[in-house]
Amino acid sequence: MFDDNKLTAARLWVISAGRSGTRSPDGPRNQPYLARALYALIPTPSDDVLRMTVDEGWRLYMNPEWLAAASVPDVGRELAHLVWHLINRHADRARGCGVSESSASRWRRAADEAVGEFTDPAGLRPCHIRLIRNDTQITVETRFEQLAGDSAPGADSCGLDECGSGADGISRSYESPRTTDLPQVSRVDGELIRRDVATAFLRSAHGRGTGGYIALARWAEEIVNPVVPWQQILGAAVRGAVTTATGGGDYTYRRLSRRTATAPNIVLPSRQRVIPEIAVVIDTSGSVDERMLGQALTELDNIVSTLQISERGLIAVSVDTSAYNLRRVRRATDIDLFGGGGTDMTVGIAAVAAQRPRPEVVIVFTDGCTPWPAQPIAGTTLVAVLLDSRSGAPPATPEWAIRVECVDEAL
Repeated sequence: MFDDNKLTAARLWVISAGRSGTRSPDGPRNQPYLARALYALIPTPSDDVLRMTVDEGWRLYMNPEWLAAASVPDVGRELAHLVWHLINRHADRARGCGVSESSASRWRRAADEAVGEFTDPAGLRPCHIRLIRNDTQITVETRFEQLAGDSAPGADSCGLDECGSGADGISRSYESPRTTDLPQVSRVDGELIRRDVATAFLRSAHGRGTGGYIALARWAEEIVNPVVPWQQILGAAVRGAVTTATGGGDYTYRRLSRRTATAPNIVLPSRQRVIPEIAVVIDTSGSVDERMLGQALTELDNIVSTLQISERGLIAVSVDTSAYNLRRVRRATDIDLFGGGGTDMTVGIAAVAAQRPRPEVVIVFTDGCTPWPAQPIAGTTLVAVLLDSRSGAPPATPEWAIRVECVDEAL
């Protein structure tokens, strides 16, 4: 058995407001937004753990003797620390980084440091966990890579079982398998809890700008209002433009419709897939980020290959204030880049629009600091791909163009 009253008191201690001293028992916890997560934990007594651990099913393994001897604040700090491992999906992310038993201690240290950004402002970091590094605004994956080969003391800030599989994705012998019928939190319910915590934080005083909670505010905003990767937006934009250009396809009598058998006296044409003409206009002025341009062109090749329209190739042209080397290429990454002067994409757009047949889709890769055509091109969909728009206010694009902002994820 375990002391359920102390566990309840510890949960209440975390969510209630303290008075003074960040590290004192009466310090400023005031974490009501964690209530849903704290009460979702499923207590399980276990003599195999030193203090407390969690598995991926939100089962909380507790050493009854430790729980009986520990103070309410110490138990509360352990609960908050473990809950943040679960809310941040550290087990799934560890698997994504290929974490094994040999690298688990490094991952746990990185995860502890990431959790510290959330717990430290409220005085909720457990006393036995030391933070060797204090980098902010970097992911746990980046921390994990930075710690490779680091032999600094405290590299294993948690013991072997200190946090459990809920922190590193590696099952322990004492943990119940997820395939059992024992109570657990499903992955779907875990995501709902995660979103509820983020929403509750943004509605709280902390989420409205109270100091010291920058990392938490950033995390909550990303959960509630996620930023869709530009690669997905670019893919959706190009696919949408191609679908609009091809419509329902065309008909041909070279191959008869399968419905002809039902009407033997009538010759019915079959529908054929129309491959659209796609043109690529590339801004080669000196202000364009070449690395971002390379990433965007590679992504375009992936999209074209997926759509199975690469057999026709692409019409391509490089542009600064003049159009250079307009030709057909098999891949966007094969385009020769010429120029390096000013920026006027209207020159390149006009050059590809003059081709016959006229392209149904024109994709312009630019930093956006350029004039645009005053009117849309009849029968053509224009996709304006802005490279590295985070460097300043996003430049304006025509309202009739499809706009995609490619943001440098390294910034």
